[in-house]
Amino acid sequence: MVHAPPWGRRDARRPAPPVAAADLDGLTIVQLSDFHVGFRPSFNLRATRKAVDMAVAARPDLVLVTGDFACGPHGLAELQRQLRRLVEATPLGVFGVLGNHDHGDSKAPFVRPTDPRLIEDCGVRLLENGTASVKVGAATVQIGGVDDTDGGHDDLPAVLAALDRRPAVLRILLTHHAAVVLRTAPGDFHIALAGDTHGGQICLPLPGRRILLSDLSAPFAEGAYDVGGGRQLYVTRGVGTSMLPLRAFCRPEIVAFHVRAGAPAAAGSAGASA
Repeated sequence: MVHAPPWGRRDARRPAPPVAAADLDGLTIVQLSDFHVGFRPSFNLRATRKAVDMAVAARPDLVLVTGDFACGPHGLAELQRQLRRLVEATPLGVFGVLGNHDHGDSKAPFVRPTDPRLIEDCGVRLLENGTASVKVGAATVQIGGVDDTDGGHDDLPAVLAALDRRPAVLRILLTHHAAVVLRTAPGDFHIALAGDTHGGQICLPLPGRRILLSDLSAPFAEGAYDVGGGRQLYVTRGVGTSMLPLRAFCRPEIVAFHVRAGAPAAAGSAGASA
């Protein structure tokens, strides 16, 4: 019998904006990813509801979704209901990018593209190779979104050209695939957020390491990375599953970032099972 996986919420105390962005201190940003609604059989609708429950409980100022909202026609009305809940609970808005499954790009034969209007009609702003800015006092959070790279939908140069590089602007990059960060330069973004890997979804725990069966060669599997030159990256394990309706040794997660302005903050984690 397949069981729905236990949950964890990880609190990662990153990023730290410039000293001039003191108004951002204490800002709570929640990252969600990989709902994969529409996949049958799966527990993905249940997992999506649980993830939204936990996200709302975190009292986010801003919610960022790093792709793969859906992969087929089943359960889209419920996905919309949950997205509206997020939007209603998030004062600065919900922003996201599309993943490969949203475009129908997958090795799985059941995957179908999702009409972006189904997501945008809920109040989620999709960033398709563009940027959006929100004001927080005298400071600004600018979100750059790169569309899916697997199907060639990405245009990182267009996002970079639109960046606001003034002090007091916290710049965040959203991408479904983490490798995009390798094409950025130090200083472009304070942090990049990605999904896609599911943290392996099914992992084999070996002494000193885990083997991630979803992608044996993934350069960025899950968690926090310093890519070099101060480029910070976080890859979430995400919410749902793909292909197989189960996880092993790899809990799903939502991630809450608590901004600490003016000085680097130590990354930490706190599990909260449910």
